[in-house]
Amino acid sequence: MKPIVYLIIALGLPNALRAQDDIPLLLPEERQAVDAQADEFNAAIKPAIATAAKSTVRVWSGSRRLAYGTVVGDGRRILTKWSEVARARGDLRVDAGDESRAVKLAGVYQDEDLVLLEIEGKPLTPVSWSFEAPGLGGFLAAPQPDGRLAAFGVVSVLSRNLRDTDLAYLGVVGEAGFTGQGVKIKDVDEKSGAHAAGLKPGNVILKVGERPISGLLELKNALIGVTPGAKVSLLVKADGGENKIEVTLGNRPQLPQYANGRLEQMERMGGQVSQVRDSFTQVIQTDMRPKPNQVGGPVVDLQGRVLGITMARADRTRSFVMPAAAVVDLLKKEAGNPALAQVRQEEKEVPATPRGNAKRGRAMPGGEDRMRRHLSDMQRLMDHLRLEMEALEER
Repeated sequence: MKPIVYLIIALGLPNALRAQDDIPLLLPEERQAVDAQADEFNAAIKPAIATAAKSTVRVWSGSRRLAYGTVVGDGRRILTKWSEVARARGDLRVDAGDESRAVKLAGVYQDEDLVLLEIEGKPLTPVSWSFEAPGLGGFLAAPQPDGRLAAFGVVSVLSRNLRDTDLAYLGVVGEAGFTGQGVKIKDVDEKSGAHAAGLKPGNVILKVGERPISGLLELKNALIGVTPGAKVSLLVKADGGENKIEVTLGNRPQLPQYANGRLEQMERMGGQVSQVRDSFTQVIQTDMRPKPNQVGGPVVDLQGRVLGITMARADRTRSFVMPAAAVVDLLKKEAGNPALAQVRQEEKEVPATPRGNAKRGRAMPGGEDRMRRHLSDMQRLMDHLRLEMEALEER
């Protein structure tokens, strides 16, 4: 095995785990080489994460580690992941290096799944933010409180909004089997801008602005970057003629996940994922692989600049980081009442009622809603694949 291969294997060891634990087929001399490379890598990255590590804490409830946290403001508050802290069933405390502190809930930013904890006693070292925007392929690292490496990776997709309801919504369903030019409309949402503008089933969308539309994917791509409330001009074929129709786009409706959890099973392939891992308003996507109880701490580049905080482990190849500027803007807003947020969190965790009495061959109540949820989840998977392909093409 050549040295470059040793390095690749070493960099692939999450949290610098030893080769004998992850790669059982290596020969003894190969194991030694990989271990040496891992030690060299950790020694090289240690100076870059040293300062941020002083602003990183572990959040505990009893003997259970819930998450990492980032010391913010004047050093008396910690920002960490709400959905993990909300599951605590006892007093909270944080460990910063070799000292342990009691903390209490100070406020919740439930829409971003973040919570502020208030420290008792003297302040800790607050984080110093950098507003540098990392480029595609830029290296990112997350420290542990003791200065060791928690996770590392590269930027795979630049900052974007993951919240479906913040995305523009035309309100049409295309006919999948249509083979002509454009998109033939199969159905129109009665509450959408498309319906208000007079679009009907059977109409064919030929252009969005001056952009010709070749199919459903092209129609979706034509609306990327357009915000709700914006007006778009469509060239529509209807009743044998072509007309320009102006449509005011709405917000994409929120659809619940379907109960059998197929998408969740796919996302969990490759390791544990965060309970809340989407719908953030501004995140950078990275291939870092922190454990769910390592989310919430600061993230740095090779110069040690704190560029944001880890938000979630989404699946085998994706984790999300909130950029520093977005974190600072969030902290300027008033946080919500922790008690009220706790009630809402518990309501979310109530399991769906099983439909064990349904018989084969008979329609079940809510079938149309289930189909819409299936289609929504399939679209999410397609969006994930498209973003990954676009990121690879840009490298």
